[in-house]
Parts: sequence; C-alpha cells; structure tokens
Amino acid sequence: MKIDSSVEAAMRVTIHAAVKRDFGMLDQQLQTLKSDELARSTTQLTLAVVGYLMTDVHGGRPTREQVTAIATEIARAESWAQPTRDEIEVFLSKLMSGEPFGEAVPIENIIVLAFVVAANLLSSCRRDDEKWWDYLDRAEAAIEAAG
Repeated sequence: MKIDSSVEAAMRVTIHAAVKRDFGMLDQQLQTLKSDELARSTTQLTLAVVGYLMTDVHGGRPTREQVTAIATEIARAESWAQPTRDEIEVFLSKLMSGEPFGEAVPIENIIVLAFVVAANLLSSCRRDDEKWWDYLDRAEAAIEAAG
C-alpha cells in the first residue's frame, strides 16, 4: 500500500490529538477532514495501522482473549473519549477478522475508535527507547512494504 503524504499528515495530526487525550482537539481535527475522500482515506490508513499494531503487539493475529484484554485496557486508559470495552472489542474483532463493521459499529464510532485505539497502542506498546511517532514510522514502513 503506497501511503499518500497528505493522508499520512492528516492521520498523524489526528492521532496526536488522541495521544494528548484532548477531545476538543480531536473533534476539531476530525472536522478538518473536510472531504469524504480525505476522511475515508485517513480512516483506512489508520485502520491499517491499528491492524499492524495489533499483530505486532501480539506476535501474530491476536486471540479472542487477547482482543478482550486489550479492549478492557484501552477502555480504562482512554476513558476521556468514552469508548466502552464492548465497543472496542467488537471494533477490534471485526477489524482483525476482516469482517465488515456493518451495523455492529456505526461509521462515526469507527472513525473515533480508529484514532483513539491507534493512539493508545502507539503510546503504550512502543519500545522503551522510542516515541510513539517512531513506532508509527515502523508501522507505516511495514504497511508500505506489504504492498
């Protein structure tokens, strides 16, 4: 997957708002994704990043129990954004299995969850000697290399 630089820039700024746990800033950034195409492309890239992070963190496709455990932790850590464990678990389960989100996760929730989950995983699962954006660089390189 070739990553478009404008999409990547929009994703990074939006993830940064979620890393800062600033709901107003996150909401404002989401509003700047003016075109449907930019919003779709940015969300798609963020979903690809979350998928990569989940497999990287778990050394492969996570088990149902691992998805439940990480959903519980993210819901606790990211309470500022008010995601529930169940929402995150369904979101991650559908994402990792490649199933369509359908009615199980409304589109507006997918968008917010993508950025909040990405921010959490980038911040909490990075190597001790790296910043979250360095981990994002590694994820993007792997996504581009995978084609």
